Amino acid sequence: MRRPRSQRRSFDRAHDARARALALVGAALAASCSRGGGAEQEAAPAGSAGRAPASATPAARGADAGQTRQPAAVKELAARKLAPGAAIAIDGRLDEPVWQAAARTGPFVNVGTGREDRSLPTQGEARLLWDEAFLYVGFDVSDGTITGGFPQGARDPHLWERDTVEVMIDPDGDGDNKDYYEIQISPQNLVFDSQFDDYNAPRGGASGPFGHEEWSAGLASAVELRGTIDDDSDEDRGYVVEAKIPWSSFAKARSAPPSPGDAWRMNFYAMQNNGGAAWSPILGEGNFHRARRFGRVRFVGPGGETGGATGEAGAPAAPETASSDAGAAAAPAPGGATGKVGGAGARPGTAGPSAPARPRPEFRADPPDR
Repeated sequence: MRRPRSQRRSFDRAHDARARALALVGAALAASCSRGGGAEQEAAPAGSAGRAPASATPAARGADAGQTRQPAAVKELAARKLAPGAAIAIDGRLDEPVWQAAARTGPFVNVGTGREDRSLPTQGEARLLWDEAFLYVGFDVSDGTITGGFPQGARDPHLWERDTVEVMIDPDGDGDNKDYYEIQISPQNLVFDSQFDDYNAPRGGASGPFGHEEWSAGLASAVELRGTIDDDSDEDRGYVVEAKIPWSSFAKARSAPPSPGDAWRMNFYAMQNNGGAAWSPILGEGNFHRARRFGRVRFVGPGGETGGATGEAGAPAAPETASSDAGAAAAPAPGGATGKVGGAGARPGTAGPSAPARPRPEFRADPPDR
């Protein structure tokens, strides 16, 4: 039945009022969601150049759609200071008692998943010690095909293209990617070292230079092999890298040497063919240079004392083998080495002539180091 005109006008006005009310409610809900939502990761550092995009995770679904997932925790380790009178011979062996008692990272993990991954072609762990003059780093790497292939005496060769270990160091400990350092040492005992102003910056292009390659860590290193470089006739089992890096090299650090209780950001990698395993995983947040994914290394005294310093947000210093990921077991001490490369104070390696580079397995990190 057709309504009278006056009733139709009243009905239309009521319908319009309900529509306007529903529109206002929808706008208020949208504004509330916008204020409460957000990406999982923090904003990009100012002035980043050559920056790989950080992955963004949508806000967590559930009862409270406004909450976001917290970024995954990074690894933590407390590095003990050498006792007065203790000394380390840089000979490629980690057999001194001080190394046996040193803090260990535990087995490296898949950089993308954060879990141990025995399918990776290279595995490893690292150990740390320090004194007033040096940071001491020891790597024990498992690798079935030890590859060198660089000219002896090469300056800053692209070691990540073959086999190498890598140390990333952010002395400020804030993970902002400002003024950090990269050091790589290969099975040939060759060194690549550089200093960066920002995330992957400066960078001269796909072939480099990468960072300020004129910077030198001034380190002494030695390598001991469990196998033969560039020789498939025997079964390789890996290699050990031992190095001492003078604190005086870290000119961008606020304070070097550190004091007990200070914390720096570091990451350690065992690499092959521009990929590898890490101490603190990157979890898709960029490449191996992503400083906010570096682990926290806290420097403690010979007895574990911290000098009364506290960590970020007033947290107490981490115990010696503390880690945010459970189940990181210490690897056995290296042994059974079949050859040695270099020695204390050697920057270029002293191994024999290397064979031409061989094709490497098609493995890539998440994402590659370069």
